[in-house]
Amino acid sequence: MAQGLSASASFAHEGHRGVLLGEKESSKQVYQKDPPAPQTLGRPFELMDHNGRTVTNSSYSGKWLLVFFGFTGCRESCPTGLVNMAAAMDALGPDTDEVQPLFVDVSMEKPDIAGLAQFVSNFHPKLVGLTGTRAQTFAVVRDFKVRREYAMTNYSTKETGPRLNHTSYFYLVDPEGVTRAYFYHNLSPERMALTMRLHLKRHRDEQ
Repeated sequence: MAQGLSASASFAHEGHRGVLLGEKESSKQVYQKDPPAPQTLGRPFELMDHNGRTVTNSSYSGKWLLVFFGFTGCRESCPTGLVNMAAAMDALGPDTDEVQPLFVDVSMEKPDIAGLAQFVSNFHPKLVGLTGTRAQTFAVVRDFKVRREYAMTNYSTKETGPRLNHTSYFYLVDPEGVTRAYFYHNLSPERMALTMRLHLKRHRDEQ
């Protein structure tokens, strides 16, 4: 088990010298020299989905979770990542039924259910948007070690709203709630699908 998780972490970080944090790849980059092991990330959560229903990780019992953190006003990593995710989900073929993609809004503003629903509808029919109170959002951000901070830049709040720099990783969580891998948002859909397919197969073999 430990050997498999170590290999998955290496594969997930292929091409990077650690965990790349930040909203866009071309901006100033901050690296963690010792990326956390995947299985140390994540815990049970309680949030609200884009239909206004309270959900927990147990709401998706039996499913793999593909979790991405961002905000609906993001114009860079979020759209890029979610477009890649949608293509990867389609590339999974029959295995797509085993995976539930989730987008967690980390803005910590008052939940905008209608806006969140509109945002996630632009990407994949299975994608569920999640939001919550500041306490709920802070808890899930902390548990996945997600970095978020307001960007110190001039912008028009009327046009874009607050601008955030944030960790741009997808987290792959197995049906038992163990994070098996995490990988950068601009990983190609083919590689993303391959990563998920390998973990699904490994998990089946372990059962």
